[in-house]
Amino acid sequence: METEKLIYKLFGYSREDILEKLAALGESIEAEVEEKYLDAKITLTCRGSDAHRMGVMVGNVFYGAIYADEDVSLAKCIIDRLAFYGRSLSVAESLTGGLVTDRLVSVPGCSEVLIEGLVTYSNASKAARLGVDPKAISKFGAVSAEVARQMATGLVKAGADIAVSTTGIAGPSGGSEEKPVGLTYIGIADEMKVTANELLFKGDREEVRNQAANTALFLLWKRIVKPNDFENMVIE
Repeated sequence: METEKLIYKLFGYSREDILEKLAALGESIEAEVEEKYLDAKITLTCRGSDAHRMGVMVGNVFYGAIYADEDVSLAKCIIDRLAFYGRSLSVAESLTGGLVTDRLVSVPGCSEVLIEGLVTYSNASKAARLGVDPKAISKFGAVSAEVARQMATGLVKAGADIAVSTTGIAGPSGGSEEKPVGLTYIGIADEMKVTANELLFKGDREEVRNQAANTALFLLWKRIVKPNDFENMVIE
């Protein structure tokens, strides 16, 4: 019998969680799942007559998490959509140390969209390069929603149509009871509004930084495609 392969790219689930949700559908599903740092690809093998039904079921189960129905990176989705809209992007990174920008720069044609990526690691750099108020850093700490918002806002003031920022504690040291290792804030700013999302990632330093970088891209994607449906995202 003729078969058809369906591909879905989605974000925010571990491989185990995806397999569990697919199993809960109560269907005999032939699925391959690849996942790294919360970014996943599902490949379903279906009988031709079942493809549409299976696609609807999977779409319903992972509603809000699917960002593509082909094997394409999240960074490419962002670059392509911003290029289509004629909008520019800038990035300011602290704990991710350039990982977000690297993912974007890996996409051919990113120069149509990307203005700059800054690694503003120190408090002095955040103030000098992004215009973050030193009083905000003193009051709230460099790892805070307020600083994430100001980091992103500074890039918009410098000319970007939309901007994303990251600040957090990658570990293994530097955490506290109030601000544990893995705590991350991701700011998104454009001409309409500025927001900051609080997240808590688990794992070692590499895992925290890569999860944060991928999440920053996903939140940026959500802002681009659903600007009026930007809900606070918490990953624990």
